[in-house]
Amino acid sequence: DTMQNKKKYKTAFNCNTINISFRQALVKRNLMKSFKQFLHEEDNEKLAAGALFHALDTGKYGVALRSKICDHSNTYSPVGGSSDTNDKDLKATVVREVGEEIGHAITPDQLEPLHVFKKKGFQYHTFLCKVQKQNDVKAKLNDENDRFDWFEKNKMPKNLHPGFAEMLSKSMHKLP
Repeated sequence: DTMQNKKKYKTAFNCNTINISFRQALVKRNLMKSFKQFLHEEDNEKLAAGALFHALDTGKYGVALRSKICDHSNTYSPVGGSSDTNDKDLKATVVREVGEEIGHAITPDQLEPLHVFKKKGFQYHTFLCKVQKQNDVKAKLNDENDRFDWFEKNKMPKNLHPGFAEMLSKSMHKLP
């Protein structure tokens, strides 16, 4: 009987030790993630970036219609999102987000800085993403977007994301 109690105690002790070690590892991982995020963000600002596509063959611009799960749903905006601690820079953010959201592979050399939208604690960097042919972009949308459409520069839809509308009003002259 005493031997069984010792085994139960030892098993309980080992489980508690493992649970404590596991908890400590989780806390350490979360602290490191938070610290990396802190170092990654400029002055504690949230960083995000996206791509406004430009098809060189048609001259049209490609944007995504945000789905109901996103803020500012049913508005058109560049394809993009928040910077991740694993992104080495904002171009890497755009490459990753375009792949996630519309399933299209782009490279950093396709991206040209176009505009920076700033609001207290937040920056959104819009890049122009040049593609040779409009038809080469075959969007396979995730749940963040309902559509991916092409528009002429002066015929953008009326339902634009507010930040994108501001960007266009300030940077339309920079668009080819």
